[in-house]
Amino acid sequence: MSTEHDRLRDLLGPYVLGGLDAADRARIDTHLATCPSCRDELAAYAGLPALLRLADGPASSAAQDPDDDALSRTLDTVRHDRRRHRHLAVLGSAAAAVVVLGLGATTTVLVAQKTDNPQSSPTGISLVAASGIDSRGQTSLTAKPWGTSVDLDLSGLPSGQRFVVWVVSTDGARQQAATWASTPDGLAHVTGASALNRADVTAVRVTTTQGMLLLSADI
Repeated sequence: MSTEHDRLRDLLGPYVLGGLDAADRARIDTHLATCPSCRDELAAYAGLPALLRLADGPASSAAQDPDDDALSRTLDTVRHDRRRHRHLAVLGSAAAAVVVLGLGATTTVLVAQKTDNPQSSPTGISLVAASGIDSRGQTSLTAKPWGTSVDLDLSGLPSGQRFVVWVVSTDGARQQAATWASTPDGLAHVTGASALNRADVTAVRVTTTQGMLLLSADI
């Protein structure tokens, strides 16, 4: 496509976040009316303003951008157009936003992805505590297009420790899926990720970073 098209496409993020002047916003509005690919990409960015307002807190949420109403109307039109043409093409897009919470102490990377690839439902599996360990928990493994999502609901974790969840493959190799620190009440809900296919996962292990086994499950 033309360099001008690429430049306008690069402005879609600032357009959604209210970072363009009136002239550039008008150019984007005109371009969106004739460019289906940019309309699809704009729809993927639709949730970013709400995420940023949520991260900034209630005070920020109360201050509305004067162009919010116009943007909402544009996004509504885009969503309607995508629904109307869904039977003609498979639509896929991704948007990522880095949201800095508080005073920069914590950074959360939020990735929103639309995909028509089927995903299996998670399967709940009880974790068995190692000898002398009072921890308890359950894991759910969900097949994803990129591998396997690993969800953990844990209780009774020892204090003053850092933990790792490992997934073990059919050849016995293990892969780290997540790491986290202890909590005051010993509870933790953790979501990790592995590049292993769900069918290739044969076991899940929860250990300390020093390698002490706490919980495990054979799949």
